[in-house]
Amino acid sequence: MLKARLLSLALVAGCGTVENMSQTLNMQVDGQSLRMDGVINTRALRQFVQTLDDNPGLREVVLGRIDGSLDDEVVAEMGYTLRERGLATRMLPSSEVFSGGVDLFLAGVQRTVPAGAVVGVHEWETSFGSARDYPRDSRQHEPTRGYIEDMLGSDAFYWFTVEAASFNDVHVMTRDELIRYGVVTR
Repeated sequence: MLKARLLSLALVAGCGTVENMSQTLNMQVDGQSLRMDGVINTRALRQFVQTLDDNPGLREVVLGRIDGSLDDEVVAEMGYTLRERGLATRMLPSSEVFSGGVDLFLAGVQRTVPAGAVVGVHEWETSFGSARDYPRDSRQHEPTRGYIEDMLGSDAFYWFTVEAASFNDVHVMTRDELIRYGVVTR
């Protein structure tokens, strides 16, 4: 089932070739925390797993500024890895996390978003269209919808992101929305 979802994500993901050839995600270990900033691309998964393997004492992933992702399949693989290793995710009051970075944040077993942090969401888009172009029962929704359901136990947050803002816009979530959709656990 996991492999089927990841394969489906590959069909939906829109990847920037040049950006995916370079390292765009900065990772910094500080004690039990792994701080991440940048853009999640194809190279991020290997970098992430290596960092976790090299630092078995890590307890949390702190997302600083994540501008999104260029590879949704990698986001899901990183998310499932993060969850399987029992790590928490946390933002700082100065954090700004958008799009695929929010999907990664959902993988934390505990998820903290303090006042001041920005959580921005919007619908996905590929060269074939955007999420709103497809009916709700379309298989194109399944990769991200299924991942979010796996992380939160419900797909309500997925449908919220599809309707909250178009791909070329962003909706900054309110504290009430973060709680209502289970994005935060504390």
